[in-house]
Amino acid sequence: MNSLGVIETHGLVAAIQAADAACKAASVSIIGYRKVGSGLVSVCLRGEVSAVQAAVENGVAAIVPTRNLISSLVIARPEECVVSALSALKGHDALAPVAPVAPPQNVIPPVQEETPPAGEQEHDVKPAGKKGKKAQ
Repeated sequence: MNSLGVIETHGLVAAIQAADAACKAASVSIIGYRKVGSGLVSVCLRGEVSAVQAAVENGVAAIVPTRNLISSLVIARPEECVVSALSALKGHDALAPVAPVAPPQNVIPPVQEETPPAGEQEHDVKPAGKKGKKAQ
């Protein structure tokens, strides 16, 4: 990430409107959002410095007529601790590395030789014995 942009709005709808305008204006990605409290919502963007500046400007311009803009900010090279603090934002995928999933392999069970059913075996010459107390 070369640059970090933040747009803070009053209300989630204004935040969505600003994020939409920002993403349409430049090649940036949304890191996530945070509901601060009292209706304040912060949307964080990342990308190249010029792209983030253009995105934040267009996002702000989209919500100025609604009077829901609180503040905006662009940081050119954010410190790593700032980036790690933002990793807990809602709408943000976990940063933990994910191991690639191997495609399932079709396992064919080994072919077993056919054995005749128990009643049809040649060596079975004794008749079945009676079971129970009276058979003894």
